[in-house]
Amino acid sequence: MSETTELLNCGLLSESAGINRETRALLASESFSEIIKYGEDTIILQQGQGSDSIYFTISGLFHAVSHANEQTPQRLLGRIEAGEFIAEISFFDTTAPASASVKAMKNAILLKVSRENFNAMCQAHPAQALELTRALATGMARRLRIANEKVL
Repeated sequence: MSETTELLNCGLLSESAGINRETRALLASESFSEIIKYGEDTIILQQGQGSDSIYFTISGLFHAVSHANEQTPQRLLGRIEAGEFIAEISFFDTTAPASASVKAMKNAILLKVSRENFNAMCQAHPAQALELTRALATGMARRLRIANEKVL
């Protein structure tokens, strides 16, 4: 098993979240993903722009920030740590731009999965793609519950 496969065994991609070793190994393979290292203060995703990839956080700390317009200050929406994901909104809804910017707050490592590679995974490995999609849906539902609690 690769080092990347082991690093992915946390949070959303962990065995306790329902992602088995085979699925993590498939995700970590060069045919489906790319490891990207980001330095401190690097913008990963810009609010208002689209993304054709989804990112899984392997290490580092990220801030999701948003601003209503150029005159308003940025608002911290949340912290993103290892084991989470970034850019899911514009990844799944190709008509919607990113609703927030995401910035690496310290050196970070992400696993990038392009929409093209995700679609290839769905075709070639449907059981693993379903496993991953279920985990992502659960993660998005958790984020929505947290956002609802902040509003209520």
